[in-house]
Amino acid sequence: MVRKIDLGGYDRSHISLSLVFLVLLGSTLFYVLNLQYNYPSLQDIHGKGGLESWLKSAFRLCSAYLAFHTVLFWMVFNPEPATMVVLFREELEVKEHDAIGIQKIGTFSSWTLIVFGSSMMLNGVLSLSVAIGYEIPNFLGLIGVSLFAAGFGAACITSVVVRHLIIPMKMKNGHDLHHLFKPHEQVMHNLVLILFSLDLLYGGTWISWPSLSLTLILGSLYVAFAELTSRGDHGYYVYEFLDPRPKLSPFIFFGLMIACIASLVFGYLITTLKEEWSALASSILLLFVILSVRFNASVDEN
Repeated sequence: MVRKIDLGGYDRSHISLSLVFLVLLGSTLFYVLNLQYNYPSLQDIHGKGGLESWLKSAFRLCSAYLAFHTVLFWMVFNPEPATMVVLFREELEVKEHDAIGIQKIGTFSSWTLIVFGSSMMLNGVLSLSVAIGYEIPNFLGLIGVSLFAAGFGAACITSVVVRHLIIPMKMKNGHDLHHLFKPHEQVMHNLVLILFSLDLLYGGTWISWPSLSLTLILGSLYVAFAELTSRGDHGYYVYEFLDPRPKLSPFIFFGLMIACIASLVFGYLITTLKEEWSALASSILLLFVILSVRFNASVDEN
């Protein structure tokens, strides 16, 4: 099924992409200028050695293995094409496309999965270092919490958008949903958020206020990546709303920026609450996860 797009004579690319550039520049400057306030408590995150550090290391390294196994063996090296409904830029047509190989990691959820795996790998290795008695350099601890914050915010957005926007949209347009619930999709859309949440609540990781710009940085880089790849031969947007040309695109991009900020404000709220009211923080995060993940394609699920 092919659906034609009518731009109505509009091309808001300059406005939309200028907004993305300004957001990327501003959020990067905000993070760099406030870097001194973002240094983590390494003992909280990695423990003081002994069983606690071993358990944190095992959890994070197993999570990292799941992420990279998914990327490599369930996605990139899997010979079965991944069916996507994409917008072809030049043809202005929304239709199915069978992605193969590295094309499969062109989605934002794939980027989120890679950031998740990188965060868990680095923090797992750092916890292992503490467990065996090595001292952790502060800059590695900073990179670890930064990757965690960026990934957590992106995971919140991914799960919410997939459950409450993409799935209902596909149902409305009569598209098959079952490809969204294959093992690698389950990891990207559900397990990443669940595992990040467990680490935030019980692993000692935290999200500081300077980190609020990190998902903005990641999102802006992804939009830039999507625009560059769409301009090649037979280029396409994985998500229709990333086309910067339509009349409402600047407003859509602004809305995406608000979503990026909101996701890490939520993470910062959970971090703050868990220090004094851990039960409340756990309840709020549990409710959010329940309302954000979906494990089957049943049309009866709301």
